[in-house]
Amino acid sequence: MIDNLKKIKKQIVANGVLSVEDVNLLRAALYEDGKITREKSDFLFDFKDMVNKDRVVPDFAELFIEAISSYLLEDEDSPGEIDDKEAKWLRAKIQKKGFYDKIDRKLIENLKKKAINFPEILNHKNKASRAFESVLYISRYLTILAVIGSILSSIALFLKGSYLVIQTLIKFYERLNFTDGEEYEKLLADFVTSVDLYLFAMVLIIFGMGIYELFINKIDPVERKTDARPSWLQITSIDELKSSLGKVILMILIVSFFKHSIEINYENTKDLLYLALGVIMIALSLYIANKHSNGKKLINEKDKIHKTSTRP
Repeated sequence: MIDNLKKIKKQIVANGVLSVEDVNLLRAALYEDGKITREKSDFLFDFKDMVNKDRVVPDFAELFIEAISSYLLEDEDSPGEIDDKEAKWLRAKIQKKGFYDKIDRKLIENLKKKAINFPEILNHKNKASRAFESVLYISRYLTILAVIGSILSSIALFLKGSYLVIQTLIKFYERLNFTDGEEYEKLLADFVTSVDLYLFAMVLIIFGMGIYELFINKIDPVERKTDARPSWLQITSIDELKSSLGKVILMILIVSFFKHSIEINYENTKDLLYLALGVIMIALSLYIANKHSNGKKLINEKDKIHKTSTRP
């Protein structure tokens, strides 16, 4: 049957014109066994894209739409419907040449009228829409500026924190034999400041890596297992990125509170009361954050158990 179609194709190509008689020959060959198959449908698409549209009779468009609609809607697996496999095939055939021609648009309109469903991927988009969407998709690479900026900033903070640690260590060894409590508090405040810088540098690294994975590409090679990655880098959404950043920012606030609590002079019971309230609020924040984290872990474990139990 396909051989007959190929012979007709050669004949039409030789003549350079697709007449009504040629269309009738095509129809007879296509419906010789009463069924339109994938192979015949592929042939029709290739033939349509090859012929000169100005030298084709309207009968061919009718035959093409009728045959392709029959293949998609009269199959045994999904009668009257366009399943995912069929939709992807049709989209690939139409988009192969990069645009929808008149016959393609008529085919889509016919399928919309006759099919029970109509997959979203078959909706026609004009050239301007596709071009704009391509530019919009490429614009995600602008986030590389945020990635580079955050990584460079984190390096600067790590260097600053390390420089502060070295300076504080030098001061510490120079004053090993002094007994002034205020000096110890100053040294402790310097160490806490360096920890604060390190924590903020960690925030910038998490932000940079999270943005890169969400908008550009996965960092790990394909062969690496997801479970082998640290939990703070397993980011699949903006919400997870915000959650990871929130935990580190909370630690920064705690360290900052500790630093200020050392530097403040407590002159009366009111100051001590404020300190106690601050400690209670920090403890409450840590409790809420830990409870939220444990709740997410429990949900993930339940999902894994459910997937394992439902796996055939």
